[in-house]
Amino acid sequence: MYIALQFVAAIALLAALHVSVMALLGRALGIAIREVSFGMGPTLLAVGAFRLRALPLGGSVVFKDTLAQTPSGDAADTGAADAFDHQPRAVRVLLPLCGIAALAAVAFALHPGSAGASLANGFVQIVSGGLAPLSIAQQLINGATRVASLGFLPLLGMLAAKCAALNLLPLASMGGGQALLALLDPAPRETPPWKAWLLQASVWLLLALALSWAVAIGLFVTGR
Repeated sequence: MYIALQFVAAIALLAALHVSVMALLGRALGIAIREVSFGMGPTLLAVGAFRLRALPLGGSVVFKDTLAQTPSGDAADTGAADAFDHQPRAVRVLLPLCGIAALAAVAFALHPGSAGASLANGFVQIVSGGLAPLSIAQQLINGATRVASLGFLPLLGMLAAKCAALNLLPLASMGGGQALLALLDPAPRETPPWKAWLLQASVWLLLALALSWAVAIGLFVTGR
């Protein structure tokens, strides 16, 4: 139980850092913020744009976006200057990556000698564990619990690297995919069918990956 609480606390802390860095940088750049959520699921506390949610295992920042306000994404919106989709390409690329950079900074601060390899291996581990929840995922979870037995800071550094890798996955719903889309998309203020399909497919892939890992963790905890 103590190790499980360490995992939850570490993930909650890293998620809060990720979300806070994105929100603060976005606000510093003059981008309007619609919502800042710490956690997932039902809302426990709402104060202005701030939301505290029941499950402390994630978070999100919702910036003003004219595409979300008008069906056609009409650029004539009088308040478009502070909308995310009207920012320069460099801002639209770098802002989704700044929270990930904060996670990587934590990983390198706590594990300067191994953070790079841990982050690089994270891509393969996340996908391969999701594809094999009964074998590879079990080995990875077992290794993570051994790190947790060394203390909270070693676990925090390891999870920071893995969370950075997760968020860098080229899925449109993740920071890495959002940055890639902003870099390559010739029409950022339009939502053609291919983009809508890509966003929807990304969400389903992420849900499938999360469900597979949830099964793996459940089986590990129950000892089956």
